[in-house]
Amino acid sequence: MDFTHQKTISEQLLELDKSMNIEDNLLGIMERVQINECSIQQLLEIISTVIINKIDILNFLSVNAFNRGVYDIIIPLLQNALEYDPLHKDTLINLSEVLMEFGEIELAIKYINQVTDKSQEVVELVNKLTALNKSEKTSTNDILDYEQNDVLFTGERLVINQQVKENYNDVMQEHIRRYELASKYVEGKLVLDAACGAGYGTKMLQKAGAAYVIGVDVDKESLELAQKVYSDYNTSFIYGDVNKLIFENESFDVVVSFETIEHIEIGANWIKESARVLKDGGMFIVSTPNRKITNPGSYFVEQPMNFHHRFEYGVGEFVGELLKEYNILELYGQTFLDDKITYYSTVMREVRHLDRNALPYQNPVQKDHMLVSLGDIKDAEPMYVVAVCEKNSKKL
Repeated sequence: MDFTHQKTISEQLLELDKSMNIEDNLLGIMERVQINECSIQQLLEIISTVIINKIDILNFLSVNAFNRGVYDIIIPLLQNALEYDPLHKDTLINLSEVLMEFGEIELAIKYINQVTDKSQEVVELVNKLTALNKSEKTSTNDILDYEQNDVLFTGERLVINQQVKENYNDVMQEHIRRYELASKYVEGKLVLDAACGAGYGTKMLQKAGAAYVIGVDVDKESLELAQKVYSDYNTSFIYGDVNKLIFENESFDVVVSFETIEHIEIGANWIKESARVLKDGGMFIVSTPNRKITNPGSYFVEQPMNFHHRFEYGVGEFVGELLKEYNILELYGQTFLDDKITYYSTVMREVRHLDRNALPYQNPVQKDHMLVSLGDIKDAEPMYVVAVCEKNSKKL
């Protein structure tokens, strides 16, 4: 029998305040919040009324909420703590770190700069946030200044221009976020961007500090436009089929390939070819749509609804193909669909007499199509999957 729920939430909080039965009481409080037995406002009112060490408890709850994936209550808890002491060091640090995880870098910097005690921990966090803010502005804002307004966006090959910014901003953000991820791995590296399309991603990789970036594509018109707008002393754009690259074995440190593999007749061939041109220990950063979301009900061998695609992977199929050539260091998802609203989940919960109104796992807040580690996601499927892989010579 679960005795934690026999206590009131006030009793659980009081015991926490006295460092009694910490794990059991934390579990009970989080469960009550998740099932809406206790709202965040009620929780804050109880803390205000009965708790002595209010700020400590608010911070303790926020940290544990983050670790347990109960994300909705973290910011209200920390903001409430600041009402008791606007300059409380631990609160400002915790709030800054949480905002950083949620991608709110500038707001995180605002709060961490309010800390008066500039300890080593604070200085390191300030430096980290400053670097992230600089990287984010460089990789995103700068690239948006380069426009190809003489090119019409057809829905398949992304170009950056006023038409796209005004009418297809979501699509643009999805693509840019992927290259922002890849940009973290290219400093000082020889990089292949395959297929590079209009060239904006190649430019982002170059501006992220790559030693040299080569963009390859099968569309000559796109290459000409890329050369016109995005060329630089350490970039080049060349014609090439990713299945039959002209480069020698072990030519590159990093190969980036976003929204490419589904356009190829046999995706496994491109994965093998990418491994051929990578040095041992080199990085392959690759994305694919997730068929379970983009083409629900379709089999691997069936033509996707997008007639430009030859096939689409499910997440497991994608992972299985990559593991033939690579070690997978991280898997990210982008643009998630909650299981709760999918047709299959709705029907099966009804058949199995499960509560259709039950709330699923509280996933991280997703803003502007940010990439989220699949290890942090439950009860949801990504529309796109991005894998960060490392070449293992033993797999060749």
